[in-house]
Amino acid sequence: MINQAPGLEEFEQTDLSLFILETNGILLGNDRSYVREISRFERVHIRVSLKAGRPETFTQRTGAVPEAFELPFKAIEALLDHGVSFHVAAMTDPRLMSENERKELIERLAEIDPFVAANLEEEICDPYETTIVRMAAYGLDPVKFFTRGIEFAEREG
Repeated sequence: MINQAPGLEEFEQTDLSLFILETNGILLGNDRSYVREISRFERVHIRVSLKAGRPETFTQRTGAVPEAFELPFKAIEALLDHGVSFHVAAMTDPRLMSENERKELIERLAEIDPFVAANLEEEICDPYETTIVRMAAYGLDPVKFFTRGIEFAEREG
């Protein structure tokens, strides 16, 4: 017999105040029925974590196909439509994202909802062990990155 983790139904019966679900939004944007199901729960908050502001950098950073770039934005729209508690975070570390890309991302969020854009949680890349391993796998020198950074302005314009 497989042990199942407690679901949101069980969480709603606890004394805990909030369940935070972190997601890249791809699944929620691809199938709005997940958002509809989540909307039934009062103590769930969604944190949509974006990694890029452009399809090409989205693919570079995540390995996902460029067509999936739109799905997190569709998830944000669905969360708004269903009245689900959520906020958006983005990896806007200037060592990873140019100022132009950051601006495009915030403008895109503002088109969906100005409040969402104004409350964007901006993330900085931290040198966790798994981060360092991933960076090395993608050909980035973690030591160089975390000591001097990457100047995107030269590469992206």
